[in-house]
Amino acid sequence: MRTRIILTGIISCTALLAWTRAAEPQAPTPSATPAPSPAATAINDTAARLELAKILSYNKRYPEAIDAYRQVLAADPENVEAKVGLGEVLYWSGKIDEAAATFKSIPEDKLDDKAKLTLADLLVAKKEYEPALRIYSAYLEKNPDDWAVRLKVADTQTWMKRYPAALANYEQILKAHPDDRQVRRKYGMVLSWAGQNEKAAEELRKSLQEPK
Repeated sequence: MRTRIILTGIISCTALLAWTRAAEPQAPTPSATPAPSPAATAINDTAARLELAKILSYNKRYPEAIDAYRQVLAADPENVEAKVGLGEVLYWSGKIDEAAATFKSIPEDKLDDKAKLTLADLLVAKKEYEPALRIYSAYLEKNPDDWAVRLKVADTQTWMKRYPAALANYEQILKAHPDDRQVRRKYGMVLSWAGQNEKAAEELRKSLQEPK
């Protein structure tokens, strides 16, 4: 009987000790990737103003977007993202000369393909065909199936009266898109200017036929 009482007491003490330990507050387990402090995720003025300028440009509030980009550049004159954004908005708002000057102030190796193509479009608008053609051609070496850019090359070559080169590019486009009536009409016109009147007439007739 006495042994039973002692065992019961031991078991009760053990259970009480286990319960007490379970009730004690536990130290938090260290996180493998602690949450960043507010300072680490703070957005500086430049980032906020750049985002504002983008939003304004998306909403076609061009004067305000231009002002926002220029404020960024006043604080950080070599900010490429701000220069590209400013150049685009100036272009969209019809300020061709300012837009071209802005893009030309950026080292070409700092421009991505989209910005380079925008610069080429600006150069064409200013009738600076040779440097525009150089940019388009370099892009097509890496992206030969970009038919929209190839059409720009063909059009530029036409304005430069480089008819054989232009015709070769129109033919490539028509091979991929035989039902594009506008490209076929351009092709027919250039054939005519190149003195290939019979073929020009044939292509223009095709462009006037209703799609099957």
